[in-house]
Amino acid sequence: MVKWFRITKNLYFGLFTLGFALFALQELPYIVMPWIPLASNPLMEMQDKSMLLNAIEKVFGVSCILVMLFLVRGDAKWFSLSPGKEKACFCIAALAIAGYFIGWAFYFKGYQSLPLILCLLVAMPPVYYAFIGLWRSNYPLAILGGMFLIAHIANVWNNLKV
Repeated sequence: MVKWFRITKNLYFGLFTLGFALFALQELPYIVMPWIPLASNPLMEMQDKSMLLNAIEKVFGVSCILVMLFLVRGDAKWFSLSPGKEKACFCIAALAIAGYFIGWAFYFKGYQSLPLILCLLVAMPPVYYAFIGLWRSNYPLAILGGMFLIAHIANVWNNLKV
């Protein structure tokens, strides 16, 4: 963990190096997707029906990643799992990424229903980021994760609904 300069009393502009691994973990299905033959791929083929919803979703998604990587608490350790809130939030983040991977396994097998896509592939990444924020006491990340959740679901639902 690197702290470059103070922003508020206990928040710094810095670098949370573990955040790169956490981000890469969430991107893993997109990395392997080119090598998995799919009969259909509605997520990659969907057309954006609302430029505004798409822009809002992208702003919140990118903001989550940037805030996770570059906003660090002054007293934060590289990895901490103290009993109580930290451990609970880390476990929920781990469950969210596990649910996400389960969703991708179904998606790659051809089960591509809208409820599956919305619940496991669309909702889980923002939940993952929000609970990483709560685990790290990075409350701006937790708030952005909640806002990303709403925007992400709204945009994908709008694009894929029949």
